[in-house]
Amino acid sequence: MTLDTPKYNLNKYPEVYEPSEDTFLLLDALEADTSFLLNLKPKIAVEIGSGSGVIITGLASLLKNSCLYFSTDINPQACLATQNTARLNGAPIECINMDLLLGFKNRMFDIILFNPPYVVTDSEELSGSGLNRAWAGGTNGREIIDRLSCNISDMLTPEGICYLLLLKENNPQEVVSGMKGLGFDSELVLQRKIPGEFLYVYKFFRRK
Repeated sequence: MTLDTPKYNLNKYPEVYEPSEDTFLLLDALEADTSFLLNLKPKIAVEIGSGSGVIITGLASLLKNSCLYFSTDINPQACLATQNTARLNGAPIECINMDLLLGFKNRMFDIILFNPPYVVTDSEELSGSGLNRAWAGGTNGREIIDRLSCNISDMLTPEGICYLLLLKENNPQEVVSGMKGLGFDSELVLQRKIPGEFLYVYKFFRRK
């Protein structure tokens, strides 16, 4: 199945990250994993930091109405943009303004999608909730990624999957090693070299 980029319009949302090569790589990873995702038969999925809403809407176009779809973003404009993208594509997605998944209580997901803020920056750039939060990753570009990793066991169902996009400068093997220590195995789904960046999409799942 071909996964086309969902329709979106960010004209009213200047503080929202425009879909770019990282967005399209994660969409391509979902397309490459279509058979796996359909066989997983997920009941509930979420995207962290949904921005434009293109990725979670793409997942919804793959899985149709067999699944409940949520997304979160710390940027209120991004939540509005995600809802608009969902509406443009007829996707049933609820977007909630929150940091990571901290607003969910006792809720676990079958699929977590995360294209995190991964650019190496000073930690001070992590403040606020505007456009800079879409890309500023702090030390090694890993500060937000590591926050997720520490809590992911409480977020995923026993059969749950997390798709995580990483930059070469994030030291992906350190992330893989850290997740292994938490009881998760990994699989490299796709990788792509683009001007100025080398990107990877990993799939994490509980060790059997």
